[in-house]
Amino acid sequence: MRFRRRSSTLPRAPWLNRLERTEPLRGQLWTRSEKSVREPDVPWTRRVIATLVAGLEAALLGWLWFGPALAVRTVDVVGARHMSAAQVAEAAGVQGNGSLLSVDAVSAQQHLLEQVWVRTATVQPQFPGTVTVQVSEWQPVAVYHAGLSSKLFLLSSQAIVLGPTPSTAGLVVVQGPAGGDPHVGDRAIDPQLLTALINMQRAMPTLIGQDVASFIFDSCGDLTMVAKRGWKVYFGRVLTPEEFTALHDKLTALKAINGNGNVDYSSGDLDYVNVMNPAEPAVGYRSREAAPPSPAATPSPNACK
Repeated sequence: MRFRRRSSTLPRAPWLNRLERTEPLRGQLWTRSEKSVREPDVPWTRRVIATLVAGLEAALLGWLWFGPALAVRTVDVVGARHMSAAQVAEAAGVQGNGSLLSVDAVSAQQHLLEQVWVRTATVQPQFPGTVTVQVSEWQPVAVYHAGLSSKLFLLSSQAIVLGPTPSTAGLVVVQGPAGGDPHVGDRAIDPQLLTALINMQRAMPTLIGQDVASFIFDSCGDLTMVAKRGWKVYFGRVLTPEEFTALHDKLTALKAINGNGNVDYSSGDLDYVNVMNPAEPAVGYRSREAAPPSPAATPSPNACK
């Protein structure tokens, strides 16, 4: 395919003949000179002054940061009982020789919340040189021990191990599955289960007129309540939401067999009450030497069904 350029047949304007094509239009600026784009010269005196001002600002900031004017002189710790003031200050990262400007309240609060005993925390730097640290600690609600171990540990309401304790201190006692002792910060049992056990202990004096000595939660998930008089209540497995819900019916059955006069919970001959099936509760007495219908307190995992 060939292409052909076709010349124009229009007549040429007369003024074009008088103007050379290489001649630039007069009065028009086509380019900017280097002088116009160059930054204006700054007098050397201004540069010296700017440098001095910057140096003074840096010196002032360093003096405020490291000098005694804003140094942390006092760390006020409020609300700590199981941690000393020094331990709280160290956990928050608030040093006595630091500066108020260096105190990161958000970071310090997060470090405090990582401590086992601390439930809530606030950190407030205050002029001229005080840092106020306010903490709220977890309150122990139960005592836990693994299997037949004699070592007791305090539990928070979230079932977190707070630390060892020499005695039960009047708290609900929970015996967990056999095994090694838990570590501080571990979650010993399910928090929902712990809440249920605490509520059951509080309700028993009103429900059946008896106090609770302890609860046993074995490796199969079976729950046993031990009354202070020595007899036991077998509730069966408490692992799933349905089994938790069934506890209400089992407690109702426990109250019913006492209310109709069939069982005397004050009797020294009472051995156990089995409410695994709340529709058909069973009662055992020591004088009859009946074998308990529940697995042992700490059965092996192979015994679980």
